[in-house]
This record gives sequence, C-alpha cells and structure tokens, in this order.
Amino acid sequence: MEDQTSNKALTSAALSLLGWSMLSAVALVAWFSRNPAPWGWKSLLATICAVLGVLTSMLLWKVPTRANAILGIVIMLASLARIGGPSEWTWVSFTLVAITFLLLMPLVNAAMVLRS
Repeated sequence: MEDQTSNKALTSAALSLLGWSMLSAVALVAWFSRNPAPWGWKSLLATICAVLGVLTSMLLWKVPTRANAILGIVIMLASLARIGGPSEWTWVSFTLVAITFLLLMPLVNAAMVLRS
C-alpha cells in the first residue's frame, strides 16, 4: 500500500513540476514578445528556474527521493523572487503566486511521502 501511495505522489510531483516549468516557459515567451527590453534579472531568474524545473522533474522521476522533491520546492519558491514586494504586485503577480502554490502541493506531498 505504501509503495502505491509513494508512486502516485511521485508521478503527481514530477508532472506538477514539469507543468510549472512549461507554464513558466510560456510566460517567458509572452514576456519576450511584448517587452521591448526583455532581458533583466527577473527574466534571467525565470529562465534559470524553468530549466532547473525540467531537470529536477526528470531527476525526481529517475531518482525518487525526498531531497529531489525538496529541490523542486526550493526552485519553485525561488522563482517567486521575480515578482517583487507586495506593494508592487498586480493581478499577474497574484496569479503567479496562486498557480505556483497550487502546483507546489504535489511536491510537498511527495516530500512527506518519499523516503530519503
């Protein structure tokens, strides 16, 4: 029973992290198409986090450990640094936070279920 639970948690976590990375990539494409000067620390951070998210998703799939699930959590939370402080938030910022936390839940579950 425990093995089935950990397999389900693993699959959900890997797909959630991969989905988050793909959504970040789509957001980056939109950012680059609309902004006249797109390169900055925020776009660089988003690009790095999206690439690391894909790599960590593959790593979590191949080597399902608690440490890899926690690495995915750290990457997703680190990407939120690009939205700035709450005084600068717009509706897009609230949407990014909501989607990130929604997709973060399977990773938190995997971190609790998987063994070290």
